[in-house]
Amino acid sequence: MKMHHSEITRSFPDDVLPCGILQWLLFIFIIGAMTLSYVEVFAKIMVLYGTVFAFLFIIYFLYCRLKLQPEILVYFGWVIWSLGGALNAIDRTLYMEEFRGIFHVAVLILIVAGITARYQTMSLTMSAIFVSGVILIGQMLYTGELQRSSDYGAHYGAAGITGNANEFAYVNLFVMFAIVYLWKIKPSLRWRVVLLIVSIMSFICIIYSGSRKGFLGLLAFIFLWWVFCQGKRLAKHPIKAYIVLLILLGGIYYFADYVISSTYLGNRLEQIEDTGNQKRVQMYKEGFNIIKNNPIFGIGLDNYRVLSSFDTYSHSDYIEVAASTGIVGFLLYFSIYIILWRRLNRIKAITKDPHLLYIIGLLKAAIITILLVAFGRPNIISKLTWIFVACAIGYSWALERTLSISMLQHKKYFGKNRTI
Repeated sequence: MKMHHSEITRSFPDDVLPCGILQWLLFIFIIGAMTLSYVEVFAKIMVLYGTVFAFLFIIYFLYCRLKLQPEILVYFGWVIWSLGGALNAIDRTLYMEEFRGIFHVAVLILIVAGITARYQTMSLTMSAIFVSGVILIGQMLYTGELQRSSDYGAHYGAAGITGNANEFAYVNLFVMFAIVYLWKIKPSLRWRVVLLIVSIMSFICIIYSGSRKGFLGLLAFIFLWWVFCQGKRLAKHPIKAYIVLLILLGGIYYFADYVISSTYLGNRLEQIEDTGNQKRVQMYKEGFNIIKNNPIFGIGLDNYRVLSSFDTYSHSDYIEVAASTGIVGFLLYFSIYIILWRRLNRIKAITKDPHLLYIIGLLKAAIITILLVAFGRPNIISKLTWIFVACAIGYSWALERTLSISMLQHKKYFGKNRTI
């Protein structure tokens, strides 16, 4: 079913702001959030920019009477529910700092989902993530940190402007999401050469960051993208599929051998069984004890670290959410992904457009990857995670509405013709 831009935008007035200005303001904000916000001097500028941008969008939102997506309502419901954790919070300062963080994320989700739904396109958000990745990689090359991290025997991971190797790898994982998206919608040879170069550099950055979560997350995403986006096509050509699979397996084998034997990441992967597993298991046990003792409202946002013997956050989105906001909060928080997933399934059931099916498959692969990596990192206040998820929410919500309207008009048209 062919889509038309006017079908989704005609219900929104265009005389409030110049056409497209909200998209470009969002484009700048995403790049700033992924780059400048890590630098103390520019972080305050980004806070000011974000505040003005949010104020402008809320005025636009109220004036145009835009509708909220179900996931947004659920997220705000989770934020309200988290207030109950204040009753059990041991460190109120930590609680209030984290509460401000999730409230800012709530506003961010509202803005990204709203603008994406308004224009029914993910392109600008994905392009902003891609440009941010190019800036981060460029900064790494300019300072020489990537070269130092890749030297044989180096015992530290590349962190770049983010200041944290795991965060740097996580950002590059999302850059890979954006590249796979842009590869499909920008099929020109020149663009694909650029995308290929950046994807190789992003891949290298993940390896030399030394982040196990980033590396394993990337491998998981590649496999999931293959299943959701290429599986049916390859099933029609089994011989070609087997040949490609053998080539991939051979490449992965030699690549994995190099990583394990010659990089800092390889050393860290070998250490998982020695110390990493024991520490994570203990952190999960402490989390389960906190949840058992505070099952309704939890111990309060960011208060896991107060009771933990490791004096740090839980390193798990699942434990962090359940321990902080209780079992009810856990169900509210992760139901956002369930609602989004169900909508993607509904869209898949009513369209045969290969372009749309590819995007749906990509989003599914990315969502599962995010949830897998979440076993090793909390995403409660991760702006990048929620920018991507909100983009998927806004796009899929608008797309489903458009497809439903088109199907209804199609049925009415043929219904009338049958009576003539």
